[in-house]
Amino acid sequence: MAYAYDGEVMVTLLSSLISLVPSLVISLLSYVLTALAIYTIAKRRGLNKPWLAWIPVVDVWLLGSLSDQYQYVVRGRNRSKRKSLLVLGILSFVLGIAVIILAISLLTQLVLAAMQGVSEEYLLDLIMGPLLSMLGLCLPMAGIGIAYTILYYMALYDVYKSLDPSNCVLYLVLSILISVTLPFFLFFNRNKDGGMPPRKQEPAAIPPQYTQYSAPQDSAPQDSSSAREPWEDNSKDYL
Repeated sequence: MAYAYDGEVMVTLLSSLISLVPSLVISLLSYVLTALAIYTIAKRRGLNKPWLAWIPVVDVWLLGSLSDQYQYVVRGRNRSKRKSLLVLGILSFVLGIAVIILAISLLTQLVLAAMQGVSEEYLLDLIMGPLLSMLGLCLPMAGIGIAYTILYYMALYDVYKSLDPSNCVLYLVLSILISVTLPFFLFFNRNKDGGMPPRKQEPAAIPPQYTQYSAPQDSAPQDSSSAREPWEDNSKDYL
């Protein structure tokens, strides 16, 4: 009977692990597509450190920077979504880790108490402390999570609008209702700039017969920064 019981447990564990494989694959694919899309957009628009797109938690800095950049270039507004997103993301991560540690501690104490056969009164006193601590952390974590989610989708809307303004509302609604679509929308639109100012025209080429003459001595040197796009100015704070 013991062997049959162990076999059933092993089958159950294997079934649970196999059922997790599709979720893990989808999560990994979403992470890669989102990171690659944000990296491509940030690099093309001149943001510093585009590789931050590949670092979890910190990657929201780039999303917020793209939103702030759009607001500055198109609307002339100075925003700080990047800073707020980063702070809220770090707080959510730290509080989440604390809740997980408390949960593991609580489960460990329950298992040890059950093995020792303690009374129900002692067991209740044992778990009350960690349980109250978890509840105390969950309340602020919920508030931070709500604020983070709202700000995240606001920044995402700006990014969508800078990529494809005609479909930005549809992209945002579907991203909220069906979150798995978000990485695909970003990835397939990563090379667009439909909502950004028109790119500058390339200067006309100088005919070869005029290249042998030097420019007059009193002519002012051409400002190299004038060839940059308005969203590629490295002096801007949002970079």
